Amino acid sequence: MLSRHFLRAKVLQALYANKISESTDLKASIKELTDSISSIYNLEVYLYSALLEIRDIAENQIEEAKTKFLPTEEDLNPNTRFINNELLRQLSENIELKGAVKRLKINWNAEKDILRRMLNQFKNSDSYKEYMEKDSVDYEDDKQVVTRLFKNYMLKNEPFMDYLFGLQTSWESDFQFVGLSFIKYLKDFSQDDTAAKPLPDFFYTDEHAREFVEDLFSKIMTHFDEYDQMIKKRVENWDMDRLAFLDMLIIKMGLVELEYCPAIPVRVTMNEYIELAKEFSTDRSKLFVNGLLDKLLVDMRSMGRIRKDEQGLETMEEYS
Repeated sequence: MLSRHFLRAKVLQALYANKISESTDLKASIKELTDSISSIYNLEVYLYSALLEIRDIAENQIEEAKTKFLPTEEDLNPNTRFINNELLRQLSENIELKGAVKRLKINWNAEKDILRRMLNQFKNSDSYKEYMEKDSVDYEDDKQVVTRLFKNYMLKNEPFMDYLFGLQTSWESDFQFVGLSFIKYLKDFSQDDTAAKPLPDFFYTDEHAREFVEDLFSKIMTHFDEYDQMIKKRVENWDMDRLAFLDMLIIKMGLVELEYCPAIPVRVTMNEYIELAKEFSTDRSKLFVNGLLDKLLVDMRSMGRIRKDEQGLETMEEYS
């Protein structure tokens, strides 16, 4: 499930892009936004595919060592524990993953050196050596070593990340979220999982997430100028044109959520947009957004525009 904080951030980015480009095609803008969120599924597939390619590189290294002019005993009788890892085997047989790799035409030949260097670094780690030297391993050991490879080497490899971000620039802002979700998915695997185990689709399988994103974006666009008038009354001594553009977008998003999302508690909305100001705008934005939203909340309550569905609050907390 996608967190609403992640979705709010995506809406803010799309709103900023829309206003900078001065696009007037609301339908096209919403499609671009939802396509951007949906594309994180493809990022997932690339990560799984890279993990399996690393396993294949490890196997090729073993086979190449056997053909040396003077192979060692270790070359001729290699430790194959990593390439026989049960979790990697399950991923390699996953039906959905194989189909997605084929659909996306993923081929690592040109980037194989990046993955090879990553594997060699991992082989020098204590995690890998301890795994390979144990008298015996179980399924949890298999999961743990794969998770450590992904978390400590793949997620922190700059050439690898640069390659992925070159494929789609929006993945740079999604990478941390997808990485954490990827690790959770690996940890959730069980030895009984079959090749039919589905990959997590963060967006298309979550109707609430799609509805939230589309509704939030469309209502901001619809009420954009109306909220300008409300804000002007609270910043009489300020030149509207001199207010930080991102701050204004964040405040308007907050107003839409306060007014049109009855199942989301006021405190959740206020906290979320203060956090967005800290992440995306200036150092002073947190205080400005907090103060102005507080004042506008008072105004909207006095006008009867804040109606919260008390029965739905507890249910919707999970989406906050």
